[in-house]
Amino acid sequence: MINKQIALIFSLLFITLSAFSQVEERVKPEKEEQKEKLPLSQRIVFGADFGLSFGSYTYIKLAPTVGYRLTNRLTAGLGPIYIYARDKYYDLESSIYGGKIFTSFTVYQGTQKENRFGIGDLMLHIENEVVNVDKFPTTDRLWIDNVLLGAGLYQTLGGRFGVSIFVLWDVTQNFYSPYYMQNPVFKFGLNF
Repeated sequence: MINKQIALIFSLLFITLSAFSQVEERVKPEKEEQKEKLPLSQRIVFGADFGLSFGSYTYIKLAPTVGYRLTNRLTAGLGPIYIYARDKYYDLESSIYGGKIFTSFTVYQGTQKENRFGIGDLMLHIENEVVNVDKFPTTDRLWIDNVLLGAGLYQTLGGRFGVSIFVLWDVTQNFYSPYYMQNPVFKFGLNF
């Protein structure tokens, strides 16, 4: 009889301990809880880079972009390009049009709350522009590739709005490129 009571006590103790061990505890650190997936509306980014120069050489560039945040640090996108250029000295005028694809990777996220250096995000950037240009001195046109790579800074100005500046190098150095012999190329952009 005592053996049955001892066995019953051990059985109840074992069942109680088993039931107690089934309690779930949170094992995720707080930072991982904050890294929830962003909704689609926050993953899509709009922006534009532009250039203006007036005088004996007029240069107007408009290049709106739409991008997608693949991760918190990696963004890829595309957009059209239009460049108007006029040189009064040589009496040349041209319209350049096409498109581009780009990828930006954030190396250092300086826009975070714990930023102690007072700078924005430090980014690596690569883009490929495919543009249709005039083939001077003839009136023919041709399509060329411009591969630009470099680094830059992105600074938020409030909410999702921010500005970026990139220092890029034209690694293809095509003779008909709008960036021919102009390394480095500085790009200024707005993002939202």
